[in-house]
This record gives sequence, C-alpha cells and structure tokens, in this order.
Amino acid sequence: MNPFVNGGWSQAGNGSSQPWGDDSDSPPSIFGALPSLTISTTIPRSMQPDSVTFSFTSFNTTILNCVVLGPQKRVAYRVTTEPTAPSCTIWKDNESRNVAMVQWQPTSVLEIRGVTPRQRIKDWLRISSDKSHRKMEIRGNEYCWAPIDGFICLYKSQSSAPRVLARIARAPSMVLLELTQEALQAGLLEPCLVATVMFVCGHNID
Repeated sequence: MNPFVNGGWSQAGNGSSQPWGDDSDSPPSIFGALPSLTISTTIPRSMQPDSVTFSFTSFNTTILNCVVLGPQKRVAYRVTTEPTAPSCTIWKDNESRNVAMVQWQPTSVLEIRGVTPRQRIKDWLRISSDKSHRKMEIRGNEYCWAPIDGFICLYKSQSSAPRVLARIARAPSMVLLELTQEALQAGLLEPCLVATVMFVCGHNID
C-alpha cells in the first residue's frame, strides 16, 4: 500500500483514471509512464535546508538534449541524443565522462556506470501491480517513485516511516530534481538524474 497517495499513477494527472501502460485508446501523458506534473510558476521551497537541486534546462527540443545545472548554477551534467544515432541517449558529467546510456531501439535498455548493469528500462523502473508507484533498486536497496502533492517523489520501500528522499518538479522552461543529503550519501544522484529524464522525455518505458 502506498503510504502517500490514493490512486497514484492511475489517478493523478490530467484527471485520467486510466492506468499507465494499458492497451486503452486514451492518449498517454506527455510524461510517458507518469501523470503529468503541474507547472509551478515559482521555484518550489526546498524540502530541507541542506537539500540540493539540479535544474534540467537549455532544452534542444526535448529533455533528451539538455544541460543539468547543479549548485551555484554550474553545469554538472549534459544529456545528449546524437543526431547520427537518435536511438541512443547519453549522460555525461562535467568532465565529459559517460555516466549513463539509454538505447531506445529495438527495446529500451539502460546502463548506469557502476550502479546499474544493462537492463530493460521497464525492469529497472517497475510499475506496481496497482499502478500506484514504480520501484527502483539501487545497490541492493529498493526505492519507490510516486506522485505526491504535485511532485514525483522518491522514498525507500518497506520503510516503517517513509521519508521523501528526492522529488521531481516542473517550473517554466525547466525540470527540477531536488535531493536530500540522505539521498546523495546513498549514491542516488545519477540514478535519479536518469529516472527524471525517463519520466519526462515522453517515451513509453513499458
């Protein structure tokens, strides 16, 4: 049972009651496998004083080609989809090292350096049977993504007192990813960067 929301994936966003990933004729959310996020007219207040926010901005058509700004608005990562290889998206850090890759065809698979071996995206971001959340396993720990109060939030699965560790929000011309210090110390930064793009890019990851 999702401790935060009633209805989750299948109820949130656009007023739709259709579960994501079904065979209905209703158009999918622009977020692919997620309810659409409300665009905030202001930058949301931080969850905690020491939280860190990363901004996906400077979109070249979509978030599949963008710049990720970290603290002090410095470029921390770049997301690129090469024109000569449109079926492959790569995440690079500020030293131009590849940290993650998604190959979209013939099936959508991803790999995150030192974190996640090559596997299907739908297996890495598994949707729950009741469509209320998605599960993500990192370094032996299972986490859940779920829509909460206009955000897409990450919390640790099976926790007796779940705490939001990270959340995704939309603001004008950018997408925001905020992580707590606990999330950063658990090595969730790069997996969350990849998950954010997966949720926002418009591809059907199921």
